[in-house]
Amino acid sequence: MPPSARVHKDAPRESALTLQPGTNCWRVAQAHRFGVAIDGEAYFAQLRDSLIRARRFIAISAWDIHSRVELVRPDVGQDAIGHADDGLPTALGDLLLALLERNEALNIFILLWDYAPIYALEREPLFFGNAPWGKGLFRDGPQHPRLHLISDNAHPPAASQHQKIIVIDGEIAWSGGMDVSKWRWDTHAHKARDERRRDPDGDPYPPYHDIQALVDGAAAKALMALFLERWADAGGEDIRAVSGMDGAAPDGDGRGSKHDPWPDGAEVVLRDVQVAIARTLPEYRGRAEVREVEQLYLDMIEHSRELLYIENQYLTSRSIADALCRSLQRASGPQILILLPQKTGHWLEQHTMDILRARILSRFRDADRHGRLRVFYPEVPGLEKGCLMVHAKLMISDDAVLRIASSNLSNRSMGLDSECDLCVIARDEDERGAIRALRQRLLGMFLSVPPEVVAEAEFTARKDGHGFLTAIDRLADTATGTALTAQQDPASVHLEKLDGRAHPEWDRQLPDERVIDPERPLSTELLTDVLVGKENVPHMRWRLFTTVGLVALLLLLVAVWRWTPVGDWLEPQVLADGIRGLDHTPWGVPLGVIGFVLAALFAVPVTLLILTSSLVFGTVEGASVALIGSLLAAVIGYGLGRLTGRALVERIASLRVREVSRQLGRRGILTMITVRIVPVAPFAVLNLLAGSLQISLRDFVIGTGLGMLPGIIALAIFAEGLLALIGEADLRAVALVLVGVLGLVGLAWLGNRLLRAGR
Repeated sequence: MPPSARVHKDAPRESALTLQPGTNCWRVAQAHRFGVAIDGEAYFAQLRDSLIRARRFIAISAWDIHSRVELVRPDVGQDAIGHADDGLPTALGDLLLALLERNEALNIFILLWDYAPIYALEREPLFFGNAPWGKGLFRDGPQHPRLHLISDNAHPPAASQHQKIIVIDGEIAWSGGMDVSKWRWDTHAHKARDERRRDPDGDPYPPYHDIQALVDGAAAKALMALFLERWADAGGEDIRAVSGMDGAAPDGDGRGSKHDPWPDGAEVVLRDVQVAIARTLPEYRGRAEVREVEQLYLDMIEHSRELLYIENQYLTSRSIADALCRSLQRASGPQILILLPQKTGHWLEQHTMDILRARILSRFRDADRHGRLRVFYPEVPGLEKGCLMVHAKLMISDDAVLRIASSNLSNRSMGLDSECDLCVIARDEDERGAIRALRQRLLGMFLSVPPEVVAEAEFTARKDGHGFLTAIDRLADTATGTALTAQQDPASVHLEKLDGRAHPEWDRQLPDERVIDPERPLSTELLTDVLVGKENVPHMRWRLFTTVGLVALLLLLVAVWRWTPVGDWLEPQVLADGIRGLDHTPWGVPLGVIGFVLAALFAVPVTLLILTSSLVFGTVEGASVALIGSLLAAVIGYGLGRLTGRALVERIASLRVREVSRQLGRRGILTMITVRIVPVAPFAVLNLLAGSLQISLRDFVIGTGLGMLPGIIALAIFAEGLLALIGEADLRAVALVLVGVLGLVGLAWLGNRLLRAGR
């Protein structure tokens, strides 16, 4: 009996997990064949084969796509990227155009996320028309009339279309974690240097690991229905009439039919299985929120008995972390092996998502009372820049439940981004053996040993009364640092334990994960809850209403002065000229700053002080007086708070202010910016609290300056328009007032945007 077929008597034999449409999945549909493509070399080549076999339509739903990505690459030693034997192009865009020219009945539909500006440098510049699809600056439309593209922006702010689905003729469908984009192609070897691993511009990039599933039959048709729903949500026309898209395939069901788009070389892991499709969809324009992805993760963790194998790019989800902690704390539960990248993405992600990951790993270390957790990252010797990116979204429970997903273990994948996960449950030992073999193949790849070696090590460990983590520890050999096994090449990939600790200063600066990695659309209510707690929401609303009421009152006074006899009595133009005359004296600005500081220290509302400064000194000088005065008053208040101490401040403050202080003391610059923009407590009180809590003076000054600046600018513009309205109600004056009002109303939104920039 081969090692991979050996099963110890104590090995898990069944799963208690049940698939419940409407709860932990959307639909359960049969697939005659369930295949798995590991890494870009296999997936891209097999995808190309299946695209060439398309007769009626190709439907692509993508987070990213690149027209010049090469799907087939030559063996090492060839001079240039060659062509396949069929004579068709190997670059994705050229291939699709060639297929359209070759087949007059073929239509291609591409649903591409209308990505956030932060990804602009990583994406193909569709705006300039450098792709065969999409309307660009120098092109009226796609190069081919039967190539249809929609930029999908039908989602809340900060969300994304993250499903990665490709359906061909409604007969087969790809789904998983991999986009047909640059920086995705790699081989199983994941070498430090591979001349073929270059992006469309010819630049090399680090190794990359991902997984994609392939299904046919009713499961493929269900994924087509999901694509059609998303297409319609994004504003696309009804395309079901295209060559019977919504009906059965005319040539059969995909098993032995004359027309079978299943690609050559695609491995069939399971046959005639029920495939669950789980989704995440955020609440949007009347559509209810869907959190099937999250529930399926929670159910898989809850029902896992012996082992849980996870590959994922991120580990930041609060709900998933809670579930894994509960599992680790139980006296009896599964051994858990998590494979993550050493670092995620570029600098910004490393200082946001990696810090959130570090917080969760710290929780895991505290919860792992029984030593049932290992967290590894794949190390590539000789890699000079970057790390092997584990981008796969895979979970295997008890070698009985296989899940290949688009969803990350992040908050946003649980409730904000659109996601699509596939899950199958083994029904007998043969199917469990197939899932086990897949897991051992993946581990063997990361350990640089054949899967049979992994199987033998696991069998031996179980025979000795140990779990599979013992086998992995022995193969990884990370605990002792001794020589590698005889099967391992010291220049190949191996596993290292991931400590994942964050720098204390960066950890202190980073806000709550619900802001950096939100699980729901960002809102003022969420931001207030994160920063100051639900108890202070009424207080914040009261201050917002007060500010709006003040603006309305000033506008009412303008109307009274302009169109009633009061205007004749007060001569508003003379009054306006008089108060603005102070800015012509040499002592005007210094006196203005001194007066601003004294008034702020005596708790005069800072909004009124800013408005007065702008009315007296004009837009630019008034804003300068307000900013300097605000900073000086803030620093003095900070110093008083440090001298008096926290106890005195909290004794004279209200209960809700004490809650503000509790939240404020755990944050840095970003929170200071937010509490200055969003009115959660009086200006003077916040200064005292910050000093009494001994928040870093640097954080306090930077946060105060950046946080006060938007409001000062908005009020200065409003003041200029107000004076103009007092004298003459021309269009410019009205516009200035409106700009100022919009600026004030938009401050809460700006606070959301500032904190969301970390994602």
